[in-house]
Amino acid sequence: MRWVLLLALIPLATHVTAHHSRAPFLLDETFRVEGTVVELAWRSPHVYMVVDVTGEDGGSTRWTFEGHSVAGLTRFGWQPDTFQVGERVAVVANPNRDPSRLFGLLDNVTGVDGKTFYSFRIPEEAGGNPPRQALAGSTDFSGAWNRRGTLLQALVGGFGTPDGYPVNERGQALIDAYDPNDSPSFDCLPANVPGITLGAYTHRWIREDDRIVIEKDQSTAVRVIHLGGTGPPADWRPNSLGYSVGRFEADGTLVVETAGFAPTRWGTARGLDSSEQKRVVERFRLSGDGFGMDVSITVEDPEYLVAPYTREGGYNKVRDHNFSDIPCDLDTARRHLQFE
Repeated sequence: MRWVLLLALIPLATHVTAHHSRAPFLLDETFRVEGTVVELAWRSPHVYMVVDVTGEDGGSTRWTFEGHSVAGLTRFGWQPDTFQVGERVAVVANPNRDPSRLFGLLDNVTGVDGKTFYSFRIPEEAGGNPPRQALAGSTDFSGAWNRRGTLLQALVGGFGTPDGYPVNERGQALIDAYDPNDSPSFDCLPANVPGITLGAYTHRWIREDDRIVIEKDQSTAVRVIHLGGTGPPADWRPNSLGYSVGRFEADGTLVVETAGFAPTRWGTARGLDSSEQKRVVERFRLSGDGFGMDVSITVEDPEYLVAPYTREGGYNKVRDHNFSDIPCDLDTARRHLQFE
C-alpha cells in the first residue's frame, strides 16, 4: 500500500545554507562587557566580533561573539567598517550555557560615539526593526518572500534528532548516526532541493515567459523552474538542485516536479542523505491576496525511504532589497565548532 507521511513544518530543518542552532546560548539572559575590538570578520554565513576585555585585575580576556548574517546586519544598518580594530566598544550578548566558554551570541554593540548597532532585533524603544511588509501582493509569484516563522524558531528550531521519517534500514542507519555538527552547511556545500525551499533568508522570485528564476539572499545559489517540458534534457549534469519543471493547475497552483539529482549529503532531510533516485514535487499557492504563499513538498527516494513524505510551510511577501552574494567562507562556517 502506498502511503504518505505528513510532517509538520520543522523550522530550519533541511536547508543547506550555513546555519546552526543557537541552543548553546541562554537567549533570555544578557551580559555586558567593554573592551577593544580585535577582529570584525565580515564574512558569510555569520559575522564574528572578537573583543579583548580588561578585568579589574588588569588581565585581558578574549571574547568571541557570533552575530547575524551579513544580510541581516546590513538590514540593521551595519557596514563592514562600522567598527574598527582597536576601537573601544560596549557589547551586550547572550551568554553561553557553559560559562567556561568565552563565546556569546551578539545582541548589540555600542561604539565610542554612543551609537548602538543591533544584531538580531532592534527593540521598540530604539525604533524597532525596519519595516518588511510588502506594499502590494503578488499575482504571478514574483517578488521577495520570507519563510514564515518566529525569531525564536529561527534561532533554536529544527536541530534535534530527525525523527518521524518513513525510512528503510539504510535511512535508519543515518538517523542513528546523526550528529548536528556533520551539517553540510559547515562545509559550505551547495544548496539542495528540497532544503532550499523552506530555508532561511529571503527568496526572490523572478517571473519570465518560460521560466521562474529564484535567487536567494546570503547565497550564490540560483534555481530555475522551467515552465513546460517533461524533465531533464539528455545532456543534463545531475546536481543538488536538480532540474525543475513547473505547470499551473486550473486554480492557479504552481506544481513543480524536480528530478536529475546527484547523490547529496542531507539531501532528503536533516540527517538523511539522498540518491540519484530522488524525486521532489512541490506545490505553491498564493494566499492572502498575494501577500502569502503556501508550500507543500513531497519527497520520495527509495534508496533511503519506504514511502514518500510531505512537509508543509509557507512564505510571507516582503519588501525587496539588495541581496548579499558573499560566498560561504569555510573557516567562518565552522568557527562555532571550536566552542562546542
